[in-house]
Formats: sequence, structure tokens, C-alpha cells
Amino acid sequence: MSDRRAVALVLLSAAGFGSSAVFAKAAYASGLNPSTMLALRFLIAAALLLPLVWLGGWRLPRGRLLAGYMLMGLMYTAQSQGYFTALLYASSGLCAMLLYAYPVLVTVLALLLGWERLDRRMLALMVLAVAGMAVTLGGKLQGQPIGIALALMAAGVYAVYILFGNSLSKSAENIHPLAACVVILSTAGVANTGMALWQGIALPATATGWLAVCAIALFSTAVAIAAFFAGVAQIGASKASIISTFEPVVTMAFGVGMLGEKVSSTQLLGGVMVLAAVILLAQRPAPKTAALPAVQASAS
Repeated sequence: MSDRRAVALVLLSAAGFGSSAVFAKAAYASGLNPSTMLALRFLIAAALLLPLVWLGGWRLPRGRLLAGYMLMGLMYTAQSQGYFTALLYASSGLCAMLLYAYPVLVTVLALLLGWERLDRRMLALMVLAVAGMAVTLGGKLQGQPIGIALALMAAGVYAVYILFGNSLSKSAENIHPLAACVVILSTAGVANTGMALWQGIALPATATGWLAVCAIALFSTAVAIAAFFAGVAQIGASKASIISTFEPVVTMAFGVGMLGEKVSSTQLLGGVMVLAAVILLAQRPAPKTAALPAVQASAS
């Protein structure tokens, strides 16, 4: 595979994760609630990825590794619940930008744990990121305070998820990332199913809603994850993580183009400042990260 094709695959992955927020908004409009949507998303995606793991001959984690990846699935449940619930109270572009504070939070936590040392360049980038967040939150926003708080909570949980995954990966060298993803997604699917049963299952009332759910599970999860790892195999995780900063740009573009959301110049400036800091932070040598790429949280 050529580097150009690998970059295209990572961009496809970023487009998948970045568009998940817009598909989620469409699903909500059809009567779906976040827990039901996430349960369907993760269970369908896990079922789609499992045959790839089987065809690749990759074994699933066992023992302590299995427990570790299941714990990551629970963390991913908390992160996704926060992010996709935030979409009920804030614009998709704002939520995506706030979620993308997670690389900065990862750096802060790594410093507090003594895993990294603070130098002038890192300090300057962190100041740039915090300033960007302040500019973004100081402008005229399309979002309620609870939406902003949930998006920031999602970023914090994802930062812990990344650091835990980094620690776990040191003893999981023989586990393929897609095999780990199947465990994480399956756990998240079961956990979200439990939450949906507790809150009340709300299925889409329209064909458009079901199409949105299928798009999230297929394009924004299964295809996005598979494309990301295919690209990483060729160009490496560092370059892929930098390219993945395209995700919030996709979210904002889809939100403006398809949902009619508005982006103020102040909000745009703050987002650019945060993304610039994230890109420059990603260019530093970093430890191996967790089994799931940024996203979307989704991302995203």
C-alpha cells in the first residue's frame, strides 16, 4: 500500500468519526435516545468487525487482558454517553471542539503521574490550547452549560481511557488492535443496552432514523476503525493521529451544511487554536496509545 492511499484511509476514518455527531442528531430527531442509539451502534459494529478478526486469525484477549479491555469498554461507555448526550444540548461543532481537548488532558495527566516532563515547548502549547478553549467558551455559543459540561467530561474520561490503554498495551503486544476493539465495543454495547433498558428503549420511528443508526454503526464505527488501523500499518500512529485532527473539522462542516448550525468567528478562532496545539503536541514522540483511535469518541 502506498503512503498516499494510507493517508486517504486515515482521512476516511476521520470523516467517519467526525460525521457520527451529525448522524446522531438525525437519529434523535426520529425519536431515538442516546443509550439506545449507542447500544445499537456498538453491538452492530462489533458484529461487523468480528469476521475481520476471525479472517485475520487474531485471537481475542483472555484473562487479565480481557478484564482490562472490558474495563476500557466501560470507560468508553461513559465517554460516549457524555458526548452523545451533550449533543442534545449543544451544537455538534462545539461538542467536537470541546472533546478534542482530550490530548491536552492526556498530557496534563501524564505530567501529574510523572510519565512526562514539562519543557518550554510543551508549556507553550498547553497555554495555547487553554487559551483556545477560553476563546471558544467566551464567544457566543450554540449550547447550554450542561452540554458544555458533558462534552468536557467526555474529554476527561477519554484522556483516562487513553492512558489506561497505554499502560495495558505494554502487556498486550500479541493482541491485534482490532481484536481488542471487538472486546471494547462488545462491552460498550452490552453496557449501553443495560442503560437503555433502565432508561427506556426508544427506537427510531422513521426510515431516516434507522438509516442514521446504520450509518453510525457501519461508516462512523466499523469502517472508521478498520480504515484507521489499515492506514496506521503503513504510515504509523503518530502521523495518523495528526491526520485525525481532521475529525472536528468534518463535524463542524457537516453541522453547518446539513443541520444549519452556525459557527461564530470567535468560536472558529478558538477551535483553530486548540487544533494547532493538538497537532503540534501530536508531533512529539509519544507512548503507544489505546486500541481505539480518537473519536469519536466518537470520536467521536
